[in-house]
Amino acid sequence: MTLFPHDGPDTRRLLRYLRRRERSVRAQRPALDCSSWPALTRRQAVVFTDTADFTVRTLRDGILHFLMSFESVSAAVVPVVRRAGGQVVKIEGDSLLLTFDDAVAACRGVLAVEATVRRYNRPRPADERFRFSYGIGYGDLVMVDGDRFGLELNLASKLGEDLAKPGEALLTPAAAAALDAATLRRVVPYRVIAFKKMAIPVQRLRLPR
Repeated sequence: MTLFPHDGPDTRRLLRYLRRRERSVRAQRPALDCSSWPALTRRQAVVFTDTADFTVRTLRDGILHFLMSFESVSAAVVPVVRRAGGQVVKIEGDSLLLTFDDAVAACRGVLAVEATVRRYNRPRPADERFRFSYGIGYGDLVMVDGDRFGLELNLASKLGEDLAKPGEALLTPAAAAALDAATLRRVVPYRVIAFKKMAIPVQRLRLPR
Protein backbone atom coordinates (compact mmCIF):
# COMPACT_ATOMS: atom_id res chain seq x y z
CA MET A 1 0.00 0.00 0.00
CA THR A 2 1.15 3.52 -0.73
CA LEU A 3 -0.16 7.03 -0.35
CA PHE A 4 0.55 7.57 -4.07
CA PRO A 5 -0.94 4.62 -6.03
CA HIS A 6 -0.68 6.27 -9.47
CA ASP A 7 2.75 6.25 -11.10
CA GLY A 8 3.77 9.12 -13.34
CA PRO A 9 6.21 12.04 -13.60
CA ASP A 10 4.61 14.14 -10.86
CA THR A 11 4.48 11.22 -8.42
CA ARG A 12 8.07 10.18 -9.17
CA ARG A 13 9.29 13.76 -8.74
CA LEU A 14 7.63 14.04 -5.33
CA LEU A 15 8.87 10.62 -4.17
CA ARG A 16 12.45 11.51 -5.12
CA TYR A 17 12.15 14.70 -3.10
CA LEU A 18 10.62 12.96 -0.06
CA ARG A 19 13.44 10.42 -0.02
CA ARG A 20 15.99 13.23 -0.27
CA ARG A 21 14.21 15.09 2.54
CA GLU A 22 14.23 12.02 4.74
CA ARG A 23 18.02 11.70 4.34
CA SER A 24 18.60 15.38 5.13
CA VAL A 25 19.43 16.90 8.51
CA ARG A 26 16.23 17.94 10.25
CA ALA A 27 17.35 21.56 10.70
CA GLN A 28 17.91 21.87 6.93
CA ARG A 29 14.43 20.71 5.93
CA PRO A 30 12.60 24.07 6.05
CA ALA A 31 15.11 25.63 3.64
CA LEU A 32 15.03 22.52 1.46
CA ASP A 33 11.22 22.65 1.34
CA CYS A 34 11.23 26.31 0.32
CA SER A 35 13.76 25.79 -2.48
CA SER A 36 11.95 22.71 -3.83
CA TRP A 37 8.38 24.02 -3.47
CA PRO A 38 8.05 25.57 -6.97
CA ALA A 39 8.98 22.30 -8.68
CA LEU A 40 6.52 20.25 -6.64
CA THR A 41 3.45 22.50 -6.65
CA ARG A 42 1.13 24.41 -8.92
CA ARG A 43 -1.27 27.20 -8.03
CA GLN A 44 -4.75 25.99 -8.89
CA ALA A 45 -8.35 26.35 -7.90
CA VAL A 46 -9.83 23.22 -6.40
CA VAL A 47 -13.46 22.16 -6.10
CA PHE A 48 -14.58 19.38 -3.79
CA THR A 49 -18.15 18.14 -4.21
CA ASP A 50 -20.25 16.07 -1.85
CA THR A 51 -23.46 14.16 -2.53
CA ALA A 52 -26.47 14.81 -0.32
CA ASP A 53 -27.77 11.90 1.79
CA PHE A 54 -25.20 9.35 0.60
CA THR A 55 -25.57 7.10 3.67
CA VAL A 56 -29.37 7.40 3.79
CA ARG A 57 -29.65 6.59 0.08
CA THR A 58 -27.37 3.59 0.41
CA LEU A 59 -29.43 2.28 3.32
CA ARG A 60 -32.70 2.87 1.49
CA ASP A 61 -31.82 1.83 -2.07
CA GLY A 62 -28.69 -0.33 -1.70
CA ILE A 63 -25.11 0.44 -2.64
CA LEU A 64 -25.40 -1.05 -6.14
CA HIS A 65 -28.29 1.24 -7.04
CA PHE A 66 -26.37 4.24 -5.72
CA LEU A 67 -23.23 3.28 -7.66
CA MET A 68 -25.23 2.84 -10.86
CA SER A 69 -26.84 6.26 -10.43
CA PHE A 70 -23.61 8.02 -9.40
CA GLU A 71 -21.76 6.56 -12.37
CA SER A 72 -24.50 7.91 -14.62
CA VAL A 73 -24.50 11.45 -13.22
CA SER A 74 -20.67 11.50 -13.21
CA ALA A 75 -20.66 10.62 -16.92
CA ALA A 76 -22.86 13.68 -17.52
CA VAL A 77 -20.71 15.98 -15.36
CA VAL A 78 -17.19 15.05 -16.54
CA PRO A 79 -17.44 16.52 -20.08
CA VAL A 80 -19.02 19.69 -18.64
CA VAL A 81 -16.04 20.15 -16.31
CA ARG A 82 -13.64 19.70 -19.21
CA ARG A 83 -15.50 22.19 -21.39
CA ALA A 84 -15.26 24.68 -18.52
CA GLY A 85 -11.47 24.28 -18.55
CA GLY A 86 -11.28 21.98 -15.54
CA GLN A 87 -10.00 18.52 -14.79
CA VAL A 88 -11.64 15.70 -12.87
CA VAL A 89 -8.66 14.60 -10.78
CA LYS A 90 -10.49 11.74 -9.11
CA ILE A 91 -13.86 10.35 -8.10
CA GLU A 92 -13.78 9.15 -4.52
CA GLY A 93 -16.84 7.53 -2.99
CA ASP A 94 -19.65 10.06 -3.51
CA SER A 95 -17.32 13.02 -4.11
CA LEU A 96 -15.56 14.61 -7.06
CA LEU A 97 -12.19 16.37 -6.86
CA LEU A 98 -11.93 19.00 -9.61
CA THR A 99 -9.17 21.47 -10.45
CA PHE A 100 -9.17 24.65 -12.55
CA ASP A 101 -6.48 27.13 -13.52
CA ASP A 102 -7.98 29.90 -11.42
CA ALA A 103 -10.82 30.70 -9.05
CA VAL A 104 -12.95 32.43 -11.71
CA ALA A 105 -12.85 29.31 -13.88
CA ALA A 106 -13.72 27.20 -10.83
CA CYS A 107 -16.85 29.27 -10.18
CA ARG A 108 -17.88 29.01 -13.84
CA GLY A 109 -17.30 25.27 -13.62
CA VAL A 110 -19.45 24.92 -10.50
CA LEU A 111 -22.28 26.88 -12.14
CA ALA A 112 -22.06 24.63 -15.21
CA VAL A 113 -21.99 21.45 -13.12
CA GLU A 114 -24.97 22.55 -11.03
CA ALA A 115 -26.97 23.37 -14.17
CA THR A 116 -26.08 19.96 -15.62
CA VAL A 117 -27.14 18.12 -12.46
CA ARG A 118 -30.48 19.95 -12.43
CA ARG A 119 -31.11 19.02 -16.10
CA TYR A 120 -30.04 15.45 -15.34
CA ASN A 121 -32.58 15.19 -12.51
CA ARG A 122 -35.68 16.37 -14.38
CA PRO A 123 -36.69 13.18 -16.22
CA ARG A 124 -35.51 10.76 -13.51
CA PRO A 125 -37.30 9.15 -10.57
CA ALA A 126 -36.54 10.48 -7.09
CA ASP A 127 -34.12 7.67 -6.18
CA GLU A 128 -31.89 8.53 -9.17
CA ARG A 129 -31.71 12.30 -8.64
CA PHE A 130 -28.72 14.09 -7.13
CA ARG A 131 -27.93 17.20 -5.15
CA PHE A 132 -24.32 18.32 -4.79
CA SER A 133 -22.69 20.69 -2.34
CA TYR A 134 -19.41 22.41 -3.29
CA GLY A 135 -16.30 23.72 -1.58
CA ILE A 136 -13.98 25.99 -3.59
CA GLY A 137 -10.36 26.78 -2.68
CA TYR A 138 -7.40 28.40 -4.40
CA GLY A 139 -3.71 28.04 -3.66
CA ASP A 140 -0.55 25.99 -4.08
CA LEU A 141 -1.26 22.28 -4.44
CA VAL A 142 1.30 19.49 -4.32
CA MET A 143 1.03 17.69 -7.65
CA VAL A 144 0.87 13.91 -7.87
CA ASP A 145 -0.62 11.80 -10.61
CA GLY A 146 -4.29 11.18 -9.86
CA ASP A 147 -4.41 13.33 -6.73
CA ARG A 148 -3.55 16.65 -5.12
CA PHE A 149 -2.51 17.70 -1.61
CA GLY A 150 -2.61 21.08 0.11
CA LEU A 151 -4.23 23.31 2.69
CA GLU A 152 -6.73 24.84 0.24
CA LEU A 153 -7.86 21.38 -0.81
CA ASN A 154 -8.36 20.44 2.85
CA LEU A 155 -10.39 23.60 3.47
CA ALA A 156 -12.44 23.12 0.29
CA SER A 157 -13.27 19.54 1.30
CA LYS A 158 -14.37 20.71 4.75
CA LEU A 159 -16.61 23.36 3.21
CA GLY A 160 -18.07 21.01 0.60
CA GLU A 161 -18.61 18.03 2.89
CA ASP A 162 -19.28 19.47 6.34
CA LEU A 163 -20.69 22.97 5.90
CA ALA A 164 -22.36 23.54 2.53
CA LYS A 165 -25.98 22.49 2.15
CA PRO A 166 -27.19 20.71 -1.00
CA GLY A 167 -27.12 23.23 -3.82
CA GLU A 168 -24.66 25.53 -2.01
CA ALA A 169 -21.13 26.49 -3.09
CA LEU A 170 -18.83 27.95 -0.42
CA LEU A 171 -15.47 29.63 -1.00
CA THR A 172 -12.35 29.89 1.14
CA PRO A 173 -10.99 33.41 1.74
CA ALA A 174 -8.16 32.76 -0.75
CA ALA A 175 -10.61 31.69 -3.45
CA ALA A 176 -12.87 34.70 -2.89
CA ALA A 177 -9.88 37.08 -2.95
CA ALA A 178 -8.83 35.72 -6.38
CA LEU A 179 -12.14 36.50 -8.13
CA ASP A 180 -12.69 39.22 -10.69
CA ALA A 181 -15.30 41.95 -10.28
CA ALA A 182 -17.91 40.23 -12.45
CA THR A 183 -17.75 36.96 -10.49
CA LEU A 184 -17.71 38.79 -7.16
CA ARG A 185 -21.19 40.10 -7.97
CA ARG A 186 -22.41 36.52 -7.53
CA VAL A 187 -20.67 36.15 -4.14
CA VAL A 188 -22.21 37.01 -0.78
CA PRO A 189 -20.92 36.64 2.80
CA TYR A 190 -21.76 33.33 4.44
CA ARG A 191 -20.33 33.36 7.95
CA VAL A 192 -17.09 33.15 9.91
CA ILE A 193 -16.18 29.60 10.86
CA ALA A 194 -13.70 28.41 13.47
CA PHE A 195 -11.01 26.12 12.08
CA LYS A 196 -8.83 25.00 14.99
CA LYS A 197 -8.06 28.37 16.59
CA MET A 198 -8.41 30.38 13.38
CA ALA A 199 -11.43 32.43 12.33
CA ILE A 200 -12.09 31.96 8.61
CA PRO A 201 -14.59 34.18 6.77
CA VAL A 202 -16.44 31.99 4.26
CA GLN A 203 -18.22 33.36 1.19
CA ARG A 204 -21.06 31.81 -0.80
CA LEU A 205 -21.38 31.67 -4.58
CA ARG A 206 -25.02 32.22 -5.50
CA LEU A 207 -26.28 29.34 -7.62
CA PRO A 208 -29.48 29.34 -9.68
CA ARG A 209 -32.52 28.19 -7.71
